[in-house]
Amino acid sequence: MLEPELEVHPLTYASLPPTPILPSPPASPPPIARSQALQQDQPLFSLWDYLWEELLATDFDSHQELKWERVSNFLSIPLAMEKIIGFGFILCLDSFLYTFTILPIRFALATIRFFLNFFKVSKLPLPPSQKADILRMMLLVVSIMVLIPLTDASKIYHSIRGQDTIKLYVIFNALEIADRLCASIGQDILDCLFSRSTLEVLSRRVPVTSNTLRPFVFFGLATLYIACHALVMIYQLLSLNVAVNSYDHALLTLLVSNQFVEIKGSVFKKFEKDNLFQITCADIVERFTLSLMLLIVAFRNLIELSGSEFDFTGGYVLPMSFGWFMGNNVLWTISYPVVTVMASEILVDWLKHAFISKFNHIRPSVYERYTDVLCRDLASGSAIGRLGARKHSYVDQSPLVARRLGFASLPLAVVVILVGLQSLNLVFTLRFEDEWGWDALMDMSNAEVVHLLKWAVMGVAFWLCFLAVKVLLGVNLISYATRRRAGMEARAAADTINDFGRDPIGEGKEEREYNKQLKKMVDDWRDDAMRVGEMGEGRMRGGSGQGGGGDKKRVPLEELTRFTMVKRIW
Repeated sequence: MLEPELEVHPLTYASLPPTPILPSPPASPPPIARSQALQQDQPLFSLWDYLWEELLATDFDSHQELKWERVSNFLSIPLAMEKIIGFGFILCLDSFLYTFTILPIRFALATIRFFLNFFKVSKLPLPPSQKADILRMMLLVVSIMVLIPLTDASKIYHSIRGQDTIKLYVIFNALEIADRLCASIGQDILDCLFSRSTLEVLSRRVPVTSNTLRPFVFFGLATLYIACHALVMIYQLLSLNVAVNSYDHALLTLLVSNQFVEIKGSVFKKFEKDNLFQITCADIVERFTLSLMLLIVAFRNLIELSGSEFDFTGGYVLPMSFGWFMGNNVLWTISYPVVTVMASEILVDWLKHAFISKFNHIRPSVYERYTDVLCRDLASGSAIGRLGARKHSYVDQSPLVARRLGFASLPLAVVVILVGLQSLNLVFTLRFEDEWGWDALMDMSNAEVVHLLKWAVMGVAFWLCFLAVKVLLGVNLISYATRRRAGMEARAAADTINDFGRDPIGEGKEEREYNKQLKKMVDDWRDDAMRVGEMGEGRMRGGSGQGGGGDKKRVPLEELTRFTMVKRIW
């Protein structure tokens, strides 16, 4: 009886391990018959042939030239990523400056109109947008009044500094998780407070109903949120200050190593471009928040090292102990730990995005698509694009891009105001050499009055400078977003190479065919255990759609925010 012949396929890809890919027949031949067939068909391979192949082989596969595309994409990621992070950084700065420059002006205009309506001088009702401005300013004031007795910086600083290193590691991670949770729920609370249905109830012309209490409930929740989120940020700031001011650099090393742990938690996972967009939004907000906190830490250290003695006679404000060319330079002392933390953050972002793009075969052109999404939000939220944009149910149109990024500007503004008040209190206390208060104001001499007036003039001058910067940023951002509208459709069409089911980067046709056949051979259904219906395994999720979810479609980038659940949230 003749044994069945078994067809042996040649290697489909020469450079990969020499394992012939065999199709899975309905019934595999017995091992003895298989081995005899292989021995009959394959030529003998001697030790001399092996040595000849190892020592004198000069041919190489052409697929190795295709790997240059992977290397070029890997090297192009940092530049492409820094473009959108720089653009998002400016967007966060614009939204942050709005709270200190435009919001006070809008609050003053809304307050004037409110009193005109209250005394029946004007018959026009107060629009919902001006009600939102008054509520936003009231949120800031009430939150600051609540947090002033709870945020003694010196007590919090020394309580954190007295902890062990391992406890500080836990504190860092716990505060980071609390920051993300507060930002996600806080945006929903503020949207509820600033919605048209909530603000329209706040009027004397509307009769009292069960919905009249809704604005007060949402205002209380918003105040609680801003106070809690600001308190979390203050602890983050002071923890960062403790790490920067550590004498043995152990805490600074801990902070830098904690940033590199982020690579381990994100690189070795499956990602699509919508997940990468959420990671990019989180990195933009993290970069801006960290930069602002490091600036505050450097400013506080500058006050401590300079002894709070400022010289006004030279026409500029610099510490008297500040030395540009001295051996112990104050600038170097302050900037060294700050630059170290910032450089490690930038390096971690580069490596994280580069390896995510490499392992998931995502081209750098996807970052241009992300920039288009932010520019579309920016143009839609402006007065120019609001005519053609869709109507939102909320009145708060100004931080439309900040909502996409998940940037919480109000709690961060509260933190800056609290730190600024405490720093000014420290400066004035050291200046007057007594307890700072109303009694010290009444007993000031003429020189001290002139000194205080100089500080007031400087404050107004800085506010005018910030207002000019905000206006210039806003005009240039809207102009840039409008110019990019022309090529958005072309870039969206070109970005289809990054869609779900895309071809791998740097793989030729033969290598893709080899991997496809190898996957068929490995994923043999006969190797799987029988599904148990009692455990919920009796039915497989059907469909070969994106993500294995059947007919469920992926969320488009235009409808995706940082806190939209797509497998996980960053």
